Amino acid sequence: MGGSIFMLLDCDEQLFMAYKQRSKKGAENILATWLEAESNLQEDPKILGTSLSPNLFLVNEETAKNIAFSTARKYWGHVSTEMQIYFDKYGLDSKFVNERLSAFFYTQKGKDTFFEQLFAQHTIDLERLIWLVFGKRMQIAMPVNELQSIILYKFQDEYLVHMMYKEHASFWHWLFTKKVYSLLIHKPLEQFTFLYEIMGHFEHSVRENCEHVDNFVNNYKAILDKCITHVDKHNASCLAKKQLRLYQIVTHYCLSEGDFNRVKSFITSFEAEWRYSMYALSEKEKVLIAYILFHIANREQQSENVIHYGEYLLEDERINNYAIEILLEYKELLPNRKPTPPAIIKNYQLNYLENLYAILLEHYVKMARYEDGLLLLKEHVLASNKKINSSLVQKNFSSEQLIAIEAYVQQDIALHVNNSLQHIGLSVEEWRRNYRQPNAPYYVVAQSASLHMLNILRVLFVTEQYELFEKLMEIYKKYLLIDDHFESLRMFISAYV
Repeated sequence: MGGSIFMLLDCDEQLFMAYKQRSKKGAENILATWLEAESNLQEDPKILGTSLSPNLFLVNEETAKNIAFSTARKYWGHVSTEMQIYFDKYGLDSKFVNERLSAFFYTQKGKDTFFEQLFAQHTIDLERLIWLVFGKRMQIAMPVNELQSIILYKFQDEYLVHMMYKEHASFWHWLFTKKVYSLLIHKPLEQFTFLYEIMGHFEHSVRENCEHVDNFVNNYKAILDKCITHVDKHNASCLAKKQLRLYQIVTHYCLSEGDFNRVKSFITSFEAEWRYSMYALSEKEKVLIAYILFHIANREQQSENVIHYGEYLLEDERINNYAIEILLEYKELLPNRKPTPPAIIKNYQLNYLENLYAILLEHYVKMARYEDGLLLLKEHVLASNKKINSSLVQKNFSSEQLIAIEAYVQQDIALHVNNSLQHIGLSVEEWRRNYRQPNAPYYVVAQSASLHMLNILRVLFVTEQYELFEKLMEIYKKYLLIDDHFESLRMFISAYV
């Protein structure tokens, strides 16, 4: 890295030198020597090798600002020839670019803006810096700079500031996991003010370090569980302790690979432990847990539980009211493609609300609760689409309305095939030729839409909405027919007649 050791903390530099000479083993040996010299640290459980004393890497605000800003200025304060090519594409010449960067990096205002952003986001990279300085989000991949990102977290009056470099990236990820682990072991948990964010960074760094280990999932879950067991034992009840347990539940759910028993037992003990404490579960946390249990019940085909949790989430707009907060903390948990009320042909799994309606309707059908299914279709536009919903609500089954439903379907198809409404007829032809082919880009969309459309048809048939049933059946056969799906509908109807 040559001149890259710049404004590094002493401990980072010593560990980096040892790592370069003797890989991680060399760095671990230094840690062991340092640990022996520490008399006032509590016992190190060695869950992630040897820990570091937080005194070695936590710094005061002034030092944190200087390290972060000086490092950013060194690597991002001027534009390489390679970088200028990207600015040229946005019509920004090199003189202008360098002037703006100087104005940012050599003024107090620039320093304040930089630190505000870093403190709010906990991380900054080149792309975000360009947005800060030029007000532009570059839509093209930037060349990877030597300095990949700077991470910053506050612990009471001190700061963890950590750089991620491109060269020897696995070392910087390893060192970051060491630091977070050491803070969990040696600092009171209540000092963790942004627990979800720092654990998200921790998880990412463990994953980056596990690139040659096939089993990141089991590794990470084991590390996490051991850390949490240790932390639980050594910390009094506090908000961060509850957040850490919630993080554990969400992580086990997201990494569950189909076996949910562990997640369910974590939830049971979590609810029992926190129900009556002064940190009782908030409404948002109850919604988060209900959302996870809803999906587990669906995966395990427990229809009564699916309906119980699904109705709870829809009641009083609970899922809607808390989705954004949950998304901010757990981006992976709620699939968040923008909802599309006009569309009936779509992959329902890509939006948490559309998916919830599709799953709930499926289980209403399984439990023969067709009137509840009809009510769902009438009360929630996203359970079908705008035109189908207004037909049911207004009891409008005129030929114009039914033709409009088909026109909407054709538009859906055109957008999936060519992302354009220019040549709808040609797009529909292409769709009809290809949608059953597993290698077609919209195969998954067709499968998802077919299953949902058939559940709508079952509900409409049993509740005697025959005009709408016939039109949707015609549309289904024309644009979505999948033989084994349709056979199940045919058997359903013949059993019912």
